[in-house]
Amino acid sequence: MKTHKFPRELSYVLGMIFLPFAIAIMTKANLGLSMIAAPTYIISEKVSFLSYGQTEYIAQGIMLILMCIVVKKFKWTYLTAFITSVIYGTILDFFIWVVSFWSVEAKWLRVVLFVLGMLLTSLGVAMFMNTYLAPCMWDYFVRTVVEEKKLDLRKFKLSYDFVFLIISVALTLTLFHKFIGITWGTLVIAVCNGNIIAFINKWFNKHFELYNALPRLAKLY
Repeated sequence: MKTHKFPRELSYVLGMIFLPFAIAIMTKANLGLSMIAAPTYIISEKVSFLSYGQTEYIAQGIMLILMCIVVKKFKWTYLTAFITSVIYGTILDFFIWVVSFWSVEAKWLRVVLFVLGMLLTSLGVAMFMNTYLAPCMWDYFVRTVVEEKKLDLRKFKLSYDFVFLIISVALTLTLFHKFIGITWGTLVIAVCNGNIIAFINKWFNKHFELYNALPRLAKLY
């Protein structure tokens, strides 16, 4: 029985905190990133004048253009996903700076950070699933293309992740001739994240009743 009311706008804010913090500590753990997060990390490690966060929103800006081409339309709300991407990238750079002061030489501590990061990633994604505000372009691309083209979400997401895996492998081998950002941890994330997200989302919706604290804003979406 739902006993607590929870504003969808707060869900967005929490997603914007949990997700970049999760990526930052997983980067620090250096045990692998998700297939979606890895390409921009690999590029940022090679291009010295771009931070990880800056690479993120540049790449997501390109993704916005690609999405408009695929769905053959443009809406102003599409830009809100890019704005989210810029905010996300800025917060990510802040957390990257914060964790740069951490000493995590011990293998057990790196594993702890990796697991914590994976859990927070799932929590962040679950938060974005419970808000009407646009998530980052990576997720918004999937949602919009599936809705506009009437595609099967599961099949499209599997194909989407596979493409990003190929891009990640190609980038790391081309730019570094070794694996950077892609390790056994990437496979663990691929196997576990979907189930963890589903569990968190089910628990959240069981115990909280979502509502729009800003109904006028919600109507714009």
